[in-house]
Amino acid sequence: MIIEHCLLKPMPKTTQIIHWRIRRQQRRKRSGQTLLKIAGIVALVLLIGSFFFVIGSMGVVTAVYAYFTQDLPDYTQLALLGQNESNTFETSKIYAWGDEQADGNRDAVLIYEIIDPLGGDRQWVTLDQVPQNFIDATVAIEDKTFWTNRGFDTEGIGRAFYEYALKGGGVQGGSSITQQVIKNNIIEPERRTIGAEVGFDDYRRKIEELLLAHRATNTYSKEQILEWYLNTNFYGNLAYGVEAAAQVYFDKSVSELTLPESAMLAAIPQSPALNPIHNPEDAKARQELVLDAMTREGFISPEQAAAAKLAPLQIQPNTEERFDIIAPHFALEVRQQLEQLLGIELVLGGGLTVYTTLDLVMQQQAECVAQAQVARLSGALGSGLPADVEASCDALAYLPPLNTADIGVDHQVNNAAVIMLDPKTAEIKALVGSLNYWDESIDGSFNVAVDGLRQPGSSFKPFTYLTALSQGYNPATMMLDVETDFGTPYNGIPYVPQNYDRLFHGPVRLRAALGNSYNVPAVQAMSWVGVDKVLRTAHNLGITSLDQNASDYGLSLTLGGGEVSLIDMVYAYSVIDNNGVMVGQPRPEAEQRLGYRTLDPVMILRVEDRDGNVLYEYTQPEQRDIITPQLAYLMNDILSDRSARCSGFGCPNVLELPDNRPAAVKTGTTNDYRDAWTVGYTPQLVTGVWLGNTDNSEMERVPGSKGAAPVWHALMSWALAGEPVVLWQRPSGLVEMAVCHISGLLPTEHCPTVSEIFIAGTQPTVYDNIYQELAINRETGRLATIYTPPDLVENRVYRIYPEAAADWVRENEIEAPPTEFDTITDPGVVPQNAQIRLPANFDFVSGEVDLFGTANGEGFSFYRLAYFEGLTPDNLQSIGDNVEEPVTNDVLGTWDTSGLSGLYTILLTVLHEDGRFEESSVHVTIDNQPPEAEILFPLPNQEIFTDEEWVLIQAQVTDDLSLESVAFYVDNAAVPFAISTVPPFTEKWTIPGPGCHTFRVVAVDAAGNVGRETAVSVCLVKR
Repeated sequence: MIIEHCLLKPMPKTTQIIHWRIRRQQRRKRSGQTLLKIAGIVALVLLIGSFFFVIGSMGVVTAVYAYFTQDLPDYTQLALLGQNESNTFETSKIYAWGDEQADGNRDAVLIYEIIDPLGGDRQWVTLDQVPQNFIDATVAIEDKTFWTNRGFDTEGIGRAFYEYALKGGGVQGGSSITQQVIKNNIIEPERRTIGAEVGFDDYRRKIEELLLAHRATNTYSKEQILEWYLNTNFYGNLAYGVEAAAQVYFDKSVSELTLPESAMLAAIPQSPALNPIHNPEDAKARQELVLDAMTREGFISPEQAAAAKLAPLQIQPNTEERFDIIAPHFALEVRQQLEQLLGIELVLGGGLTVYTTLDLVMQQQAECVAQAQVARLSGALGSGLPADVEASCDALAYLPPLNTADIGVDHQVNNAAVIMLDPKTAEIKALVGSLNYWDESIDGSFNVAVDGLRQPGSSFKPFTYLTALSQGYNPATMMLDVETDFGTPYNGIPYVPQNYDRLFHGPVRLRAALGNSYNVPAVQAMSWVGVDKVLRTAHNLGITSLDQNASDYGLSLTLGGGEVSLIDMVYAYSVIDNNGVMVGQPRPEAEQRLGYRTLDPVMILRVEDRDGNVLYEYTQPEQRDIITPQLAYLMNDILSDRSARCSGFGCPNVLELPDNRPAAVKTGTTNDYRDAWTVGYTPQLVTGVWLGNTDNSEMERVPGSKGAAPVWHALMSWALAGEPVVLWQRPSGLVEMAVCHISGLLPTEHCPTVSEIFIAGTQPTVYDNIYQELAINRETGRLATIYTPPDLVENRVYRIYPEAAADWVRENEIEAPPTEFDTITDPGVVPQNAQIRLPANFDFVSGEVDLFGTANGEGFSFYRLAYFEGLTPDNLQSIGDNVEEPVTNDVLGTWDTSGLSGLYTILLTVLHEDGRFEESSVHVTIDNQPPEAEILFPLPNQEIFTDEEWVLIQAQVTDDLSLESVAFYVDNAAVPFAISTVPPFTEKWTIPGPGCHTFRVVAVDAAGNVGRETAVSVCLVKR
C-alpha cells in the first residue's frame, strides 16, 4: 500500500531573509555582479579610509559611514557571552509520517532531535586556562595581526577582495578574529553565510562586521575578545568552544593540550568537516599548515614544528552517545542537508521544526524485510527477527522462500541497504543505510545507501542499451551472444567476456539480450556506441560518480566495472520510469558539474523556525527533460517484459509482481559475489536493494536474483497491494510491427515472427536472411540443379547465421545447408564442349551481362543460349539467335536482364552435325534495383563536441535482394575511411579537432548496383 503524507497547514508569512538567501543560492542570475563588486569595494575603501583619516573628501566618508551605521546590531551584547549559554539554544526536531488515522491524515512522528550535547553545559574557560601554544596557533592561522590590528586585517581584506572582485576568483576569507566573534554572536544567523553568488546584502554585512569589530576593539581588550572567540567557535562534531573540542577529540581538558594537539584543533574552525574524526588525513595536513604558520610568525622554532609534525596523536573515536533516533541514516542525512541549506548554527540551536518525506510504515517494512533476508542467507532457519518485529512485518509474507539447498547455509553476508522513492515527486519514502546503525561489527553507522560506492554489476546495463537505442538501434536489433574477443587487453589477456551461466546463446534480439542479462551482447552494444557516450547517458540520468576518463573503464563498464551509489541508481532509474523526466530539488551549486545532473531526490518537505515561520518548503518539483518519452517507453517495455527474461531467470521468477502487475526491473551481481543488486519500478514506486558486506568481502554465491531480488519483490508487492495496476503511457512516435524472431528483420514466409515496438524511423526495412529456402536433392543431400530429376527435388528451410557464429552453430549441432551442387544425371558425359565460365553459379548480376565460356567440339554445328526463371525450365526464353561460329573461352553472348529479378538459370546448348548435343547451365540471381541509404546519425548541421573522441555515423540501408557493402567517406576523400558489410551499418570517425565536415555514405549490392550517395554535414566544436 502507498499512503501519502498528510497535507501541511497553509504556509504562513515567510521569513523574508531566509527565502531571499535560498533564492540567491538556487536561481540568482549573474548579471550585475561586477557593479556590485565595484560598489562594495568603493564603500569598503571609504570606510577603512575613515578609520585612518586618509580620504580627502570627508563629506563622502560621512555619508557612507552614516548609511552603514544605521540600525547596527548592539555589539555590547558580547559582554553577556558565557553568562547563560543555554538560554539562546533550542533543539531542532525532525519528523516523519506515521500510520494513517481514521480521518485519512497521518501524524508527524519525531524521529530525531538535534541536540548540542554541550549546549546546556558549556564549559567556559578563561584565557589563562588556555595553553599559550593554542593561543599562538589560533592567531597564526586565523589572524596574524590580531594583537595589533584595529579589529580587522587590512591586508587580508585587500587580498580577499582583489581575488574575488578584480581577478574573478572565488569568495575568499579575510575575516579577523574580532570579525568572526561579531559574525558568530552578533550578526543574525541567517546572514552569516555567503553563497556562491555575492549580493549587496553580503557586502553590507561584511561592512557591518568591520564597523562592529572596530567598535569592539575600542571597547574591549584583545584578551577578552580572544576569550570570546575561543569559547564560542565551532570545532566540528557538535563541539562549541575549545574546552568542548579538547574533550571531544582528545578526552582531556584544554589546559592539557600539547603543541601538536593545539595545532590540530586550531585548524578546525576554518573547515569543521575536516576534523580528525571524520577526515583524519585532511586534518593532519591542516595541522601541518598551522605549524608552518606558527614557525613563520616566530611562535615556535622549525625544530619544534618538525617534532610536532612527527608526534603521534591519540584521537578519540566518535563517542557521541546513543540517543533515541528512528531511521538514523535518513535522519542524519537530513541533518546534513539542513546544515548545508541553513547553516550549522541555525540547525544546532535554532529550534527548527523539520518535516521530511520519510514514510515510517514503509521504513519499518524495508528494515525488517532486509534484516530477515540477511538472517536467512546467514543460516537462520526463520526470519531471525524478534517476535514483536516479525509480528508487525507485513511485507515478510511476500518474501519468497529460499531454495532448499540454501536453507540453513551461511552465505557470508551481513549487510543490506534499501531505498524506496516516489518517481513523480522524487520523494524518498524509505532509506535503510545498513541493517543496524549501532552495530560496529558491520560498520553500521556508514550509510551504504547514500555514501557507499559499489560496483553495480548488470544493473548498469540499461544505461548502455539506452544509449544504443538513442543512436538508432532498436529492440529487435540482432546481437551475437557467442564467444567473442573484443580485443581490449586486460593485463595482457584478450577481453573475452563470459555469461553468468557460462553458456552462449547465439543470435538474440536486443530485447532478449537485456531481459536475460547476457553479458556478451552488452559488451557488443558498448563497443557499438562507445564508453564515453554511455558515461554521458549515466551522468545525465543521475549517476554522480564514474568521473574518470572513458579509457579508465573500458568495455567492462557495461557489466558494472565502475562504482556507483544506491541512491544514484534509484534516482537514475526513476528518470526512465517517469517517461524520461527528472524531477526533484535543485542540487547545491557547489556540487553541480558540467554534464552531470542538476536535481536531487528529496528528503525535506518543510522547515519552520521556532516561531512557525517557513524557512523552506518543497511544494512543486523542478523538472528536467533527460531522454525522450519514446526512449523511456522502450526501456520500460523491455525491462518489464516477462517473456524476455524467461530464458535467463525462468518463468515465473522473483522479478514478477502479483496481480500480473508490470514491473521494470534489473538485477546485478559483481565478480566473486561481492555485491548483489536489484533496482526496479512501476509508475508508482521505485525500489533499489543492495546486499553485501561493508568491507567488500566476498559472499558465498549470492547473486542479485538470490540476495537482493527477494527483498525487492517483497517490498514492492507489499507496498502496491491494493493499489491499481498502472501502465506506462505509450507516447506518439512509436511503431509496432511483426519481425522475424531471430534477426529482427522484416518477416518472410519461413521465419517465426514476434511483435516489436520501434521508434518511428528505426524499424527494419530489409527482409530476414537467416531463414533461407533451398532446393535439395533428397537422395544426395546436395543442392539441386536443372539436371536433378524433379521427383527428387524438395525445398528445405535452413537457418544461415553470420560467420562470427560459426563455432556456436557447430557446437550446438545446428544443421548447415549443403555447399555442393548435385551431379549431372545425364549419360555421365562431361560437357567439355559446352561450358559457361562466367557468371559463376549463384552469382548476382544486373543490367547487360556478358556470358563467357566455350561452345565448340568435333562436328560442331551451332550453339544457342537461353534462360528460364527458377530451377525448372517451364518457360524457356532465348538469348539471341543460334550462333554458328564456335567459341573457346570467350564471349558467348550478351544477356539483357532489364525487367528481371530473382533466381534464373542460364542454359547453353551445343549441337553437333551428327545430332548429338551437349548442355551446361548456371544459376544466377538478377538484381537490377540499387540499394537505398539514409544517414540516421548524426543529424544534419548537428554540433558535436570535440571531447567526444569520435563521431558515430549510422546508416539505414535497404536492398531488395542482397547487400554487398556500405562505404563511409568524409568530405571529398576518394577512399572510404570505413566499409561495413553487415548490419547495423555503424562506423566511427576519430575527431581530429574543431571544424565542419561532410559525411557521405554509398551502398553497393551483390550485383554491383551502386546506390545514390547520401550525405550529412556537421560541425565539431569545443565544449
